[in-house]
Amino acid sequence: MKTKLLSLSLLAVAVVGPSTLLAAPSTAPAAVAVASQNAPDPAVEIKHLAELFRAGDLAALAQSLTPRRQWEEARLAYEMQRNKPTSEAERARFAEKMQQFTAPDAVDQMMAKLEPEMAKARPQAAGMMLMGMGALSVAVNSSDTKLTDAQREALRSALPGIQRWVNTTDFLSVASLRRALTVLTDAARRTGITDIDQLKALPLEGVLERASPMLTAAKEAVRTYGIDLDAVADSLHVDVLERGADTARVRTTVTVFGAPVWAEHDLVLIDGHWYGKGVHVDLDEVAGL
Repeated sequence: MKTKLLSLSLLAVAVVGPSTLLAAPSTAPAAVAVASQNAPDPAVEIKHLAELFRAGDLAALAQSLTPRRQWEEARLAYEMQRNKPTSEAERARFAEKMQQFTAPDAVDQMMAKLEPEMAKARPQAAGMMLMGMGALSVAVNSSDTKLTDAQREALRSALPGIQRWVNTTDFLSVASLRRALTVLTDAARRTGITDIDQLKALPLEGVLERASPMLTAAKEAVRTYGIDLDAVADSLHVDVLERGADTARVRTTVTVFGAPVWAEHDLVLIDGHWYGKGVHVDLDEVAGL
């Protein structure tokens, strides 16, 4: 369950990343030509995704990211899975996993495992940070990397802020980790799911609604380490570079560590809405329970 909720949270976080939209089918339906006449502004649709992410509305976000046909396929797969009988072994495994994240002493149990590993890592932390920043510098300045010129320039603009973040953030802080885990475990309890039968009683949209607290908690946990994803979403600016009957190209820009970071996306029109090419968000974990 923890993995499924985390996957859903990551799905939503993709809104402010370099690949904003869900992949569309390689061939667009015939209805595209007609729909394009009344198609919404691509910039408005992308900004709406950021608003849903900001509001923590995971169910609406997932549906907005997914072409209707794919959403119906996901719902059908989910319904088939949740109607299958549940064995006692499956029920026990699910309960055990949930207990790891919802038990009253869940944070203490996780910290007992993680603190010794953090203590071992601390002597090497400074060196690892230097290596990481060195790798970023190489990516910015070397033409041998797979980055495009635009991606390299965007990374170069963010590099000073990244350096400040790395230098001022204690990634091995026991207090910070405990605070982040407390936020996440509290959110897991607020889902109200304690056994697999409760989960299977919900439709796909219901699962996503119950998972919404995990998205909000994930953003708060990340904020503990100095990254405000809501602020990043609020900073989103979208420029429509090209627009045809059923295709468009846009540039999204967000402010990260005080610097603008941008990426360009090719979009395709499906059933009157815009979706991105080349990005895939897998709903199989939800459909497969």
